[in-house]
Amino acid sequence: MPIDDIPLGEIRRHLHHLVALADTGERPRPTRINGPDHPMPGQEWVIVEDVDSRVPHTWWVRTAEDDHGRDIAAIYLSTPESMAPGDDFDCVRTADARRIALAILAACDRADHLAAGVTRLEDHRPTP
Repeated sequence: MPIDDIPLGEIRRHLHHLVALADTGERPRPTRINGPDHPMPGQEWVIVEDVDSRVPHTWWVRTAEDDHGRDIAAIYLSTPESMAPGDDFDCVRTADARRIALAILAACDRADHLAAGVTRLEDHRPTP
């Protein structure tokens, strides 16, 4: 299909996909750093989902520091479905959080390949 015949919506979808891929290429900077006077001092990342909704779907990911400024080996996660999003957090050990994050990245890769109609050899490997 010649470039002139590609609908604008299709170009936007491709650009959105490319930006999403670029955003996963390096670790994002924290949205804010909560100081020692905050109930959960440490770094915080706020992710607003790109959904077609009047109500934003927001995720909060936090680290917390102890009284000596050392990170505690856990992260705190608040999802859009939390009872009080941004105030209600679940604690996840860092080892578990890393496994969850890698599984999400793997699932995103798989979904992107399926959407593009590209079959990957690794998608057909038997699970151990």
